[in-house]
Amino acid sequence: MGWEFEEAGKFGSEKAANDYARRNGLDPRDVQITRKGEEVELNIRRSALDGRNLRDNGEGRRDGWG
Repeated sequence: MGWEFEEAGKFGSEKAANDYARRNGLDPRDVQITRKGEEVELNIRRSALDGRNLRDNGEGRRDGWG
């Protein structure tokens, strides 16, 4: 059984996605960053989101939490 991930949004670069994860204190093992054309998609392991209040100032993000 694999880990379940939640889409956290699309960013303009890998750096922007990594910066977002770092600002929110996420362990690098709890995030997946995938390039999709001109965008980068950030996914966060669901167990890492439990009870976490993620800060989002929108820097580098191309969309919201949907």
